[in-house]
Amino acid sequence: MGTMMLVYMAAPIILFLINIIYGHKHNDWLIVNGALLAIFAALTFLRVYFCLPSRNLLSILISNGFWGAIYEAIAINFWSTSSRNGNKKGFVVFMSGIGIFAAMFLVGLFGEIHSALSVKPTWESISKQYSKSNEAPTFKRNETPVALAPNTVLNRVRKSMSDIPNSQYFDTPDTVQAQYYKGKPVYIIPLKYNGFFAMRRAKEIPGYFIVDATNQNAEPKFVKKPYKYATSAYFNHDVDRQIYRNNPEWLTMSKPQLEIDDDGTPYWVQTVYKSETFSHRVNYQQLHVVVMNAQTGSQKTYSIKNLPKFIDEGITSDSAAQMNKVFGKYKHGFWNFSRTDVIKPTNNGPEDGVTSIFNRDGSISYFTDFTNPNSKADSAMGYTMINARTGELTYYSANGIMDSSGAKENAEQNYKAQKWDAEMPVLYNINGRPTWVMTILDNSDAIRGYYYLDAQDQSIYGSGNNPTSALDAFRQALVNNGATARNTPGTKQKNIQGTVDRSVVVSDKNKVMFTLQGSNIVYTVNTNDYAKANLIRPGDKLKFKASVVKGQSVGNVEDFINESLR
Repeated sequence: MGTMMLVYMAAPIILFLINIIYGHKHNDWLIVNGALLAIFAALTFLRVYFCLPSRNLLSILISNGFWGAIYEAIAINFWSTSSRNGNKKGFVVFMSGIGIFAAMFLVGLFGEIHSALSVKPTWESISKQYSKSNEAPTFKRNETPVALAPNTVLNRVRKSMSDIPNSQYFDTPDTVQAQYYKGKPVYIIPLKYNGFFAMRRAKEIPGYFIVDATNQNAEPKFVKKPYKYATSAYFNHDVDRQIYRNNPEWLTMSKPQLEIDDDGTPYWVQTVYKSETFSHRVNYQQLHVVVMNAQTGSQKTYSIKNLPKFIDEGITSDSAAQMNKVFGKYKHGFWNFSRTDVIKPTNNGPEDGVTSIFNRDGSISYFTDFTNPNSKADSAMGYTMINARTGELTYYSANGIMDSSGAKENAEQNYKAQKWDAEMPVLYNINGRPTWVMTILDNSDAIRGYYYLDAQDQSIYGSGNNPTSALDAFRQALVNNGATARNTPGTKQKNIQGTVDRSVVVSDKNKVMFTLQGSNIVYTVNTNDYAKANLIRPGDKLKFKASVVKGQSVGNVEDFINESLR
């Protein structure tokens, strides 16, 4: 802090010395400059301590140039109105000082403008790959990667606050932290002080909440792990201030997030970077992560490749959101007035515009879909998955599907009377179909169900009280509407022969559903294509082709022949 104060005070200190050397040899001149220096020192201390200004050279040049020119302008005004202003040499020196520091300000300002305009190198620094497949991550039955909506988690945590001693001193944050803890997907919810005086009375935060992220009925569990350093703390226990103080060579690009190690010890995690000498541009190849013990304040800076094993989101959610913005906008640089290849993130995720996805391999990715910025259409151009630990971005292109905004609006139309909201839209591949999976919340953020919507055909959807029942309803809707289910891992097109066990005609859908003896698979045939299917009776011998996915009725019957009617 002391070093940064001297750096930002460089201009007033230099001007003070010049003014004393070349100015009046009288006490009033010394007093004026001394008072100016004291005022600027006080303002600089407050600014550095509370605002934590950037340590980038451009910011330092702009600040010193601006405040140096103001300092000397005030001093010259006193010089000009004084009766002892016969020292013309001093006047020339003072005016030259104003010019030098004004030029310094302009150089810094030019550098800032250049940083904003020359963004192609930032885009090129993103570790990215383009998937050859346009399919979303595969959703498998009995595996439930559908996480609880953060608003639901926070609502449950607020109801559990009474379990904390002196709970009036604390409040809950606005977001949750996704993490794997002992191999299980969880949310970590840190507490925050309910103001300055609450912090003075409480002296420390008693712990944090942990919630099973994929259990629909999970209740928050409070973990007693007291810690003093928090984002809501004041003065020297403020996390941002401690990281700023102990990492002078690094610039921060995110808010700190709380993660826990295998012993449950809380750590603050913040993504940092080094900018170029005369630029504020971020080089995503050189991101680092500061990991700070929330109990002791000790901290260490790691490269992305050498993170501690327990860190799942070294790339914090707001860093990922910024990466998405750069990736979508600056492929052809700033001067792209035709907006060629520009795509816009929808920012419908609950965490700074992204959604944390728990992957089956134990990693976490940030999901974001992109739309066309040139129109009001609700079509998706594609989506990204950013590995939260490595920062690697994978882009999946999309054709003919709606974006997350359109999906949310479509789902909410079905709950218009109840005024329920669709949250956390995530695109999955279900039975070979791109499908939006959403959580339905009421006005109190309680879960009312799950909603699966075909991203290509909004007339195909399924809902249920839990992800499994909603998935079954959606798969049946696919069958009822004649949607195919091919190119899905585990799907096979089979030639089938058998004897009808049971059958039923679904007249309003022009379908017949049936099972065969010795099989529990429910097949569906379209009677518009095969009229004789209306005449199916138990005991009939059938021959057909069908797509089968792990025992589910997932596709239309093809090449249907009822051999008993020949």
